[in-house]
Amino acid sequence: MNIRNYIGNSKTNTAIISSARTVPDQFFLFNNGISCLCNHLEIHGDRIEVRGLQVINGAQTVKALIRAGAHRPDEPHPWMSDTPRVLVRITEIPGGYGSSGKIREQITQFNNTPNTIKDSDFRSNDPVQQHLKDQFSKIWRRGRQVAYLPKRTDTAPKNAEIIRLEEFAKSVYAFLGDPISFSGATAFLFNDDVGGGYNLIFGDGENKWDKMPESEFRLRAAAYWLAQEVGSYMRLDRSKEPDLDNRAALEKKWMLIYAVRRVCEHYFGSDWKQEIQKLYKGDWVFGEGAKGDLLLKIYRDAKAGVTTAYKTAKRYEPGFVHRNWMRSKNTPGQITEMLHTTVLVNREPIGAIPA
Repeated sequence: MNIRNYIGNSKTNTAIISSARTVPDQFFLFNNGISCLCNHLEIHGDRIEVRGLQVINGAQTVKALIRAGAHRPDEPHPWMSDTPRVLVRITEIPGGYGSSGKIREQITQFNNTPNTIKDSDFRSNDPVQQHLKDQFSKIWRRGRQVAYLPKRTDTAPKNAEIIRLEEFAKSVYAFLGDPISFSGATAFLFNDDVGGGYNLIFGDGENKWDKMPESEFRLRAAAYWLAQEVGSYMRLDRSKEPDLDNRAALEKKWMLIYAVRRVCEHYFGSDWKQEIQKLYKGDWVFGEGAKGDLLLKIYRDAKAGVTTAYKTAKRYEPGFVHRNWMRSKNTPGQITEMLHTTVLVNREPIGAIPA
């Protein structure tokens, strides 16, 4: 239940190893100690007995001590004269971790200060994250197995298609929600309180799932692959774009991903989710084959919606500022309006996405 694995030779960890080796008798004074949770704790004289022991802060210290004590058989043990002592605090959580999740999470959060903690780290142990690892592992994309890694320090399998938690969350929220709410800080995406983004990305909008339903998984996996392809195409288009306003409008792919969803709603109506779910394997590329050609058309319509909305706002809004437009809560509405009133009004139906 430690929210991260060992993060390697950081400045902090190098200092832990050095002090454990050079001044083991003073290690107790220099180290912050290790914090643990357990399901049950009993005291027996000068010993304690615990069940369900979990390190929640101090994984860096534990692994650093292992490294500090390592030595070759022909070398003297570094701790022949003095052994480092370390403070260990164990907190018993009655009822187990599942029924006491909130207090466990708070204890974990407030104990983790030595190395930088990201908001996504606190979600990396959620059941839905572990289930997503299993769901994605069943997909092979372009000859490579897909690996979803909710922890920043998870080891990536060799030759795998890697999906990171934060990029996945941004892609899904931009597609299903909006591209603005997380523009200031990604903390919004991992807030599971009412009004936060987490329960939309990894839940039904009100509550987070322990296991993501298969249809919802396919929708979100498709949104992620769309975001990856949109990002690649957008960067290429932007590099070749002679119009400065169009180039400015294509600064962030999140705007385009949001617009792609609106275009899909226009073409597929109430069936748009079922159509998008067909893309969940990511076994397609814009402009290649019947599926790729159709998706490229959707992308180009989305791009036209974003650039038209940008130019219109720049022309008619008093005191228009590029940075403000990119963060304004009014921007998604402007993009939607331009799609419906200007870009898509005379478009012919495109039919269903090929299987």
